[in-house]
Amino acid sequence: MATTAEDFRELLNAETHIDMEKLRQFSKHGIPDEVRGDAWKYLLGVEQPNKSNELSVLKTKYETYKQYDKINNELLKPIRGEASRYNRSKEKFFKSKNLSSTLENVISIYIDHNRTVDYNPAFIHLCGPFVYSYDDEYDVYYSFERLMILLDEYNTFHDINERLARFLMRFRMILPDLYNHFEEEEVDFKEWTSSWLKYLLAKELPLDCLVRLWDTYFSIEEGFDLHFYVCLAILKYFKEALEECECSEIRALLLRLPSMDMDKIISQAFTIKNEIMAEQFLDPY
Repeated sequence: MATTAEDFRELLNAETHIDMEKLRQFSKHGIPDEVRGDAWKYLLGVEQPNKSNELSVLKTKYETYKQYDKINNELLKPIRGEASRYNRSKEKFFKSKNLSSTLENVISIYIDHNRTVDYNPAFIHLCGPFVYSYDDEYDVYYSFERLMILLDEYNTFHDINERLARFLMRFRMILPDLYNHFEEEEVDFKEWTSSWLKYLLAKELPLDCLVRLWDTYFSIEEGFDLHFYVCLAILKYFKEALEECECSEIRALLLRLPSMDMDKIISQAFTIKNEIMAEQFLDPY
C-alpha cells in the first residue's frame, strides 16, 4: 500500500521528534509533491529531528538569509542566462513560481559565501528541484547549500575519472551490443557520462523524474553510491531505442532524457548493483 501525503504529514507534524527511520522508509519509495519539501529538509539534515528548538532555529535561519546580499553583479549575467534557459525548458512545472529570480538570488549568495567555488551552469539544474519543492526562498538556499556540501564530500572521496573508467567498463560488460553501437556511431562517451555521474542527472532528467530519483538518494543508506547503477539502468531501459539511433539522435536522447518509470529504473539499479556485488564476491580478482 502506497504511503500517502497524509501519512507523511502525520509523521512530520510530530510534536517533539521526527522518527527518521520511518521517514526514510516512507521516502525511498517516493514522496508526494505537497510534502516533499518538508521531508527533504530532514532527510538532508537541514533541519534536525529533535524539534525542541525548531522555531528559534528557523527564525535565525530566516533572519540570517534576509541579511545576505542577494545580487553578485559579476555573476548575474551568466546565472540569469542559464536560469532563463532552464525556465523555458521546465515552464510547465513552475507556473506559479518566480523561478528565475529565486535561482539568481540563491546561487549568487551561495557563490558569494563560498569564494573557492567557481560558478557552474549545472548549479541551476541542481537548484531547480528545490525551487519546485519549496515555497520559501530561504528553504531553497539552505537545502541547495546542503546538497552542494554532500556532493563535494562525495566527489572528494570518489574520483570522477575513476568513476568514469569504471562506468564505461561496466557499460561494455553489461550492454556489449549497445556499447559497440556507440563506438560504431563514434559517440563521444565523455560528453554525456561526465555530466550524468557528476550532477545526479540534474541536467538530463525531466524534473518530475529527477525529484522522484532524489527521494530515494536522500533516503537510503547507499545514498549517491546508487547513482552509478541508476545510470546503467537508464541505458538498459533505453537500449532498444538507442540501438536504432544514429550518433546525433543518441546524443540528443542522452543529453535530454525522455520521461521514464523511475520506480522501474531504481529497482533495476538495485538489481544491477546486487549482480555486480555477487560477481565480485565470487571472483574478487
